[in-house]
Amino acid sequence: MVLAPLVVSIALAAAPLGPNLFIAGDGFTLEQALADAAAQRTAQDPPGYKILVTGDEVRRLVAARATPDVTDLVRKARESGAAVLVCGKDLKALGLKPADLLPGVVAVRGYIPYDSSKIEDWERKLPRAPDRKSLAVCATD
Repeated sequence: MVLAPLVVSIALAAAPLGPNLFIAGDGFTLEQALADAAAQRTAQDPPGYKILVTGDEVRRLVAARATPDVTDLVRKARESGAAVLVCGKDLKALGLKPADLLPGVVAVRGYIPYDSSKIEDWERKLPRAPDRKSLAVCATD
């Protein structure tokens, strides 16, 4: 059967770049990303999913400034299976570090540029973003 490997290859090539990934940022709030996750996920989806928070929306996840509503939102998201992620590049742009975030929010790094001299030590130590889409979104300039 020559067609079977071809069908498998096409299916793999068509796989989403960021399965179960919902992004908050660029005018799209954390609440909207979580609402989309609740509305779009089905019983066939794996229990875990990812909320990637970018840009100015990251400010809302700073522990020292987070409102009770945001803290509760992150808690509920995590209880529902979400991994709440923040791009390291956005932390850096805001003058923040991973320790500044709410408990349970994980900073991740994207693709690193060829000139890695622009990357700080703490950024190198961040875990890689979990899929190709989030790696690209979190890529440093």
